[in-house]
Amino acid sequence: MHAWRKLSKLAAVATLAGSLALTGTSAAAAGEVPAQENAAARTCGTGVFLDGIRALTVTENGRDEVYIRSGGTTKIWPVTADYVSMAPGQRVEVDKCLALPAVLALMEYDDIGPDDRIGTITIRRDATLNYEFCCDGGGKYRIGAVR
Repeated sequence: MHAWRKLSKLAAVATLAGSLALTGTSAAAAGEVPAQENAAARTCGTGVFLDGIRALTVTENGRDEVYIRSGGTTKIWPVTADYVSMAPGQRVEVDKCLALPAVLALMEYDDIGPDDRIGTITIRRDATLNYEFCCDGGGKYRIGAVR
């Protein structure tokens, strides 16, 4: 997945650079969405692309073991592990396409009891936004969603 992400970013940057050379306008001045976000969104069709998640505040001492559920019970991330261990300020790639609307819950894995919910979000709109899972148990996480 990381190779795909790097290639799509490279292709998008090359396309943007070529168009800027012709117009003489920067992407920021033109008010455009960054090229890598456009490339990611195109791969999801009418859905939403979950980019990366950042731990702003963790619920436990030092690290949280987190995962994402969709629709209440289906674990969608991470795919190859039970959870991802995250420290405050750490960012981890999610790289996941979902259909809209998407109801997501960020969960904190607990090996001796039921898992704890950090927060729930609903993604409905056609926009590039940052959503926050907050604040059950004191945790706060931000996830980027590109449409």
